[in-house]
Amino acid sequence: MKLFRIPLWLWLLFVVAGLGYAFHPYLLEQLNHMEQKRLLAQPQPVVAQMPQRLDFVQQMADLSYLASNELSGRGTGQAGGAKTQQWLEAEFTQIGLVAAGTEGYLQSYQPTTGKAQLMKGAANVLGRIEGSDPSLPLLVLTAHYDHLGLHQGKIYFGADDNASGVAALLAMARYFKQHPPRHTLLFAALDNEETGMWGARMLFEQELLKPEQIKLNINMDMLSHDTNKQLIAVGSYHYPQLEKPLQQLQQQSSVRLLLGYDRPAWRVGTHQDWTFSSDHREFHKRAVPFVYFGVPDHADYHQPTDTVENIDQEFYREVSETVLDAVLLFDAG
Repeated sequence: MKLFRIPLWLWLLFVVAGLGYAFHPYLLEQLNHMEQKRLLAQPQPVVAQMPQRLDFVQQMADLSYLASNELSGRGTGQAGGAKTQQWLEAEFTQIGLVAAGTEGYLQSYQPTTGKAQLMKGAANVLGRIEGSDPSLPLLVLTAHYDHLGLHQGKIYFGADDNASGVAALLAMARYFKQHPPRHTLLFAALDNEETGMWGARMLFEQELLKPEQIKLNINMDMLSHDTNKQLIAVGSYHYPQLEKPLQQLQQQSSVRLLLGYDRPAWRVGTHQDWTFSSDHREFHKRAVPFVYFGVPDHADYHQPTDTVENIDQEFYREVSETVLDAVLLFDAG
């Protein structure tokens, strides 16, 4: 009787696989350490304080209303979400934005998969400011207005996530209405981010936007919690042409701007990759360059404690002015 013999190459394969398995946690830790070192090696702010160009008093009033009991967490398909849509329509009208939806400012849609398909009344709120050079592609500014709403008798207010982004979006719309841009700007307050980025997805599926029309998506999601005075700018790994203007942006900002959170695991180990974590995902899937501005997750993230009282107002003001500078840089470039 012949004994079954394992070929030498297969033994070697087992050995290599075993060593890889044994050293995998160590390799991940080393990659994570190197990425953290890369982030911390980026330049420190050189500006002491940001200028006051946005109407921050109005911006805080907007944030406070968006995160109020009256809107009950802005849940998609809930009364608070519908009321938010109506309020945003009125704000876009008052600012004087050109309606850019399918029904005036609104773009209604119905999600078709997942738990989002049970939600009725979803809609984006869209308005634009025409640029001085109509031959230039669009700059699309996005911020999702939906949050978790009412859940098991509790209100999830979503002050940072993402009333902060929407209030900044409105503040920038007011600014650019008074200071006309070169590129046409689309201001998109998006629904259903929390349940699969359906609002951003429907911009393309209903063909309100075509990828070839867009120069850049600037997405704002969570801007107001001070985590060591750091703001993350995601996107330059995938679109290296963004690195130079973002480095210039750091020279103009009083907050620490970290370029990262956009690299795959084989580069950074267990370090977070936010490439697909918010509405910019739908732009990236269609090869549209994006910059996502946001802060790291914090103790109030997706908790009822994400309230106006727990945001850092001065940090939020500095971040908003920094994002305004980013729009100005990309508009000029």
